[in-house]
Amino acid sequence: MSARNPGTVFDREWISKVRVNTQAVLRRAQHIQGQKIPNKQWQTAWLLKAVTCIDLTTLSGDDTPSNVHRLCLKAIQPIRYDQLEKMDMHNKGITTAAVCVYPSRVADAVKSLKAANSNLPVASVATGFPAGQVPLETRLQEVRMAVADGATEIDIVINRTLALTGQWEAMYDEICQFREACGAAHMKTILAVGELGTFTNVYKASIVAMMAGSDFIKTSTGKEAVNATYPVAIVMARAIREYFLCTGHKVGFKPAGGIRTAQESLVWLTLIKEELGNEWLCPHLFRLGASSLLADIERQIYHYVTGQYAAFHELPMA
Repeated sequence: MSARNPGTVFDREWISKVRVNTQAVLRRAQHIQGQKIPNKQWQTAWLLKAVTCIDLTTLSGDDTPSNVHRLCLKAIQPIRYDQLEKMDMHNKGITTAAVCVYPSRVADAVKSLKAANSNLPVASVATGFPAGQVPLETRLQEVRMAVADGATEIDIVINRTLALTGQWEAMYDEICQFREACGAAHMKTILAVGELGTFTNVYKASIVAMMAGSDFIKTSTGKEAVNATYPVAIVMARAIREYFLCTGHKVGFKPAGGIRTAQESLVWLTLIKEELGNEWLCPHLFRLGASSLLADIERQIYHYVTGQYAAFHELPMA
């Protein structure tokens, strides 16, 4: 992880001047999607890079200690050892970036990773995920409990009501309190972009979240009707770039929700490379929030190594 974002004081003038050219954003997104995707060994190299940026996630009502344990083992060895060996990548330490679970499952994940002698980070969603419609003190307590149980990354959700009604300073104050509750844990702030209405709101929310000390800004909970899209990612990436140019501090980006195919992961990597540069192409500054993406990446890597697609039973479950 990058050094913790120290945040900045709330700058009302900065927020009030934000304007987003919607048509320009849509054209840029179309251009990114039209970029030529690498093939053969180059594609496989990019897919392995994508694996190392995945927050392998389970956020289901039927989560149990056993399926969290299975998730952790998959995160430690995301690609079959024999496949990596054939590519001479078996000793490169390829794991996912983290595992992401509900607060009540953090202790299970920490226990499983410790038993496997892994220092892989455990991320926990918090602050009344996914809607955030619970009292502030309850949201803060949830953060503290997740940290106490061993989470080293906290994915918080913003209060969408404050964003939609233009109460940016109140939103800043809330996120600052979450930042304090996180302590040494890194904080990823989920904007729930599908519920913010406009690109201008997304840009403003991005800047406010970074001002308040977020280490990452994240598109979605994955529970909204609209989740991670390329246009909204461009808006958030431009906000990250502006914040970096103004403060010198790099904030990470995490798209989440609906990212399921290897092809999509390649487009996301292309977008980050073009908008923010190679420095952001690492798990310290870029994450992919996903639960089913890894399975498709595995199938593509298996095909590259063997020349055929794997049967369902040939790839270990996450």
